[in-house]
Amino acid sequence: MLVIERRLYGDRHPQVADTLVNLGAIQYERGRYADAERYQREALEIIRAWHGPQHPRTASALTMVARAIVQQAERYDEAAAMPNGSLAIQEGAYGPVHPRVASALNELGIVALRRRQMDEAEKLFQRMVGIYREVYADKHYYIGVGLSNLGGVEQERGAYAKAESLFREALRRYGDTLTPGHQLIGIARVRLGRAILGQRRYREAEAESLAGYQILTKQTHPPERWVAYAREDLAAAYDALKQRDRAAIYRKVIQ
Repeated sequence: MLVIERRLYGDRHPQVADTLVNLGAIQYERGRYADAERYQREALEIIRAWHGPQHPRTASALTMVARAIVQQAERYDEAAAMPNGSLAIQEGAYGPVHPRVASALNELGIVALRRRQMDEAEKLFQRMVGIYREVYADKHYYIGVGLSNLGGVEQERGAYAKAESLFREALRRYGDTLTPGHQLIGIARVRLGRAILGQRRYREAEAESLAGYQILTKQTHPPERWVAYAREDLAAAYDALKQRDRAAIYRKVIQ
């Protein structure tokens, strides 16, 4: 499709940029973050040249580039600069309460979390959740995404019981709107398993981690990071349960 669109519209047309964004999103879901960044940067260049640097579409493209960068180690300063710029543009265009503002806040929160700036990450994710609650009358799976990210903050703090509560609430909200085999449900169950594992409730942790693992490995493009976490946690849970053979299966896959 990209080849055809380039022939029809030329290399610098917004339609080409839209396809590049979609290709980047596919690579992101596959865990191929450098490839995702390459597609998203090319899309950003086209969109910025077409619409100008202060246009909301340019801001959204900046956020997509930042999403790919933040997944690549030690590039957090670079990643933070992009959604900061995007946030200012989106707030200027739409005001402080809008889904595109919430999207930029999410990426800034992830950057803060990776930098271990827990209070900042919590503040950003809370604002994101507040926007989605208001915009969608407290009924949308995006609220679950924000709650899950808040759970990630508590997990990093070692507050495993708080993290568990947030992951369970995220799963409840996902269950209202998403199919049982959805990737987000798989990720949330892996995260829940980690929180329970941190509390040394090994049988419960194994059940959640395994359920999440099974959902994720059935995806067309399994998210490698979360699959790896699930395997790591399953190995740890089986070790604690003295099921060495089962632990060895997952540890072998990790290696």
